Amino acid sequence: MFIFIGKVLYSLVWLFLVFNLIYPYPHPANVVANIGLIAFTVIHGLQAWMLHSTMTNQEKQQDKFKVLRLFLFGVFESLSWKDKK
Repeated sequence: MFIFIGKVLYSLVWLFLVFNLIYPYPHPANVVANIGLIAFTVIHGLQAWMLHSTMTNQEKQQDKFKVLRLFLFGVFESLSWKDKK
């Protein structure tokens, strides 16, 4: 249940940050949202890149969206993998 709530909250944060690109917020919130989007993209991109670089070809073909899910949900996706085992 905790993991699902975390994924929902991460989705809402991503929507909040991307919405700023379409309809910018007033000045102080705009700067914070842009910095947050850059930080989220860099951190989650590094996580996804590290996972992708350690996967074998067979693992890449078995689950093609694993890296994308890790990019979007970060640590909560990792916890869900741990929960499944």
